[in-house]
Amino acid sequence: MMPRRLDARTGSHLLWASAVLATLQACSVTQQQEAASGHIERELLSHTLHIETGEPRVLDTPHRSIRVSENRLFRVSQYDASGNLLDQHRQYQTLPWANHVIDIQLGELSVQRETDSEGHFRLNLLDEDIVPVDFEQLRTIELEARNSAEVHAEAILLVDRELRAVLHEASELIYDNLEEDDVDQWVQRIYRLGELGLKEEASQLENMLILLTTGDPHLQGDFIHALDQSNQAQD
Repeated sequence: MMPRRLDARTGSHLLWASAVLATLQACSVTQQQEAASGHIERELLSHTLHIETGEPRVLDTPHRSIRVSENRLFRVSQYDASGNLLDQHRQYQTLPWANHVIDIQLGELSVQRETDSEGHFRLNLLDEDIVPVDFEQLRTIELEARNSAEVHAEAILLVDRELRAVLHEASELIYDNLEEDDVDQWVQRIYRLGELGLKEEASQLENMLILLTTGDPHLQGDFIHALDQSNQAQD
């Protein structure tokens, strides 16, 4: 007698059954492996922020690079498949508090700055949104980083007496009535900022005035000529 061949329908059913069986076996193996591997738990024990203002604590220049870090302490517990504790240790993370807002209080004036990807931000007391402050009365700068009501940090910087006088004069040199001055007075402002030890601000003011006079080549030429003469006189 010739062996009986499976018809197409029966063969299809057998293939389907084989596929289901293989899937069930794979799931069973995976579950067994997961059960055998146990699990790990992490418990947050503490979460704090820290503002690193740098030294000295008394500001004697208008600029300061400040870093904010986020600190987390975990208890890490490893269990076997039966729930028995195999290992337990503490894990500490020191991370930058990146891309977050910092509140800054300068007397009655409040401003904000944002940290970069490394948790840093630059405090510049001659930024345009800060110069309205009464520098002669500015004694302290209060910094606050806040993640929640429970997780926050504060820091205080003091402002040197001589710096307060410099800031008062420098803010007027940089921002007051530039459009009413002639090119010689612009040059004098730049020169005076250099005398005050504010070379960065002097350079920024020079570049700003060159940009502002781009639409008036004659005025720009007069300004650059006056700058060159002043530099030659100082040499």
